[in-house]
Amino acid sequence: MKRRTLFAGMSATALSVTAAFDRNPAQGQAPAPMSSISIKPPMLKPGDRVGMVAPASNVYEPEDVRIAKETMEQYGFEVILGKHLQDQYGYLAGQDRDRAADINEMFGRSDIRGIVTFSGGYGCCRLLPYLDYDLIRRNPKVLVGHSDITSLLIAIHQKTGLITFHGPSGLTRVGDYAMAQFRRTIMNRSIPGSIAQPEKNDSVERDHRLITIYPGVTTGKLIGGNLTLVTNLLGTPYEPDTKGKILFLEEVGEEPYRIDRMLTQLLLAGKLQDAAGIVFGHFTDCYPKEHLPTFTQTLSLETVLRDRTQGLTTPILYNLMFGHLRENAVIPVGTIATLDAGRKTLVLNESAVI
Repeated sequence: MKRRTLFAGMSATALSVTAAFDRNPAQGQAPAPMSSISIKPPMLKPGDRVGMVAPASNVYEPEDVRIAKETMEQYGFEVILGKHLQDQYGYLAGQDRDRAADINEMFGRSDIRGIVTFSGGYGCCRLLPYLDYDLIRRNPKVLVGHSDITSLLIAIHQKTGLITFHGPSGLTRVGDYAMAQFRRTIMNRSIPGSIAQPEKNDSVERDHRLITIYPGVTTGKLIGGNLTLVTNLLGTPYEPDTKGKILFLEEVGEEPYRIDRMLTQLLLAGKLQDAAGIVFGHFTDCYPKEHLPTFTQTLSLETVLRDRTQGLTTPILYNLMFGHLRENAVIPVGTIATLDAGRKTLVLNESAVI
């Protein structure tokens, strides 16, 4: 299913650092980009109360809410539903201000330890102007989701420095691999080490085979998410800063020429050249249409990825275990990692939580 139509305490020292960046309430201006600063949220643990919000597409079936809730309860969380989670405004889960209000409320509530998302779909970019970034920065909490949630993850990190988590939403199908990755990254203060690797080091395996596009080793903060949403943020106040960072990208349901178009836009904007390294996750169902393809001739997905990164001399690795798949690893936005494209590894150098 295409992403576009998918329905599916912080230390006193750290707080004193961020206090200097609070906006002037009288001016009512959003804080300047703070992606150079990383604020780690407290880790989640079994028994914690987490808030579930629907910042994008609306609930399609009542049973979906129960499924999403049960998904997060598997980790031992007590799930509190946002006030507007079941609202509907066409293809959106209610009005923009109401969806944003649910997020602001969950960050502001002292009894809520983390925030999980119902699903992706479409709509997160519409509510970015209504988020209270000062409130979020003063109350750092885990925020996790993927697909359209990329808009939230990047915008909040850019505006506050808070580490956010590209990982399964409530309605995302998860298996043992995804759950283990969630626990080791979000529910553990230890340094996770290697992430998003296939379960088996099998050179014959095709679906999860890691492919080196350009070898080399680099270290930098992680930034990225869904390719469509990363591209969508260009030219906005929430535009991702890729300079000196490891850019990670994934996609679903887009034909190769669309992948070409978006990577070309990132290339023309200098985002690929600025990155210290690039990691591509899974590009699920990114093939020409079986019925009435857009073009009678096409390039393969891998050819497009190689073509659009040709000439870059930064490490590039393809097909890591994150994106629109059951075995979806958690990638913490803003955490320092080392990419060794030749050895086909992505390693977190620090814990993403405190």
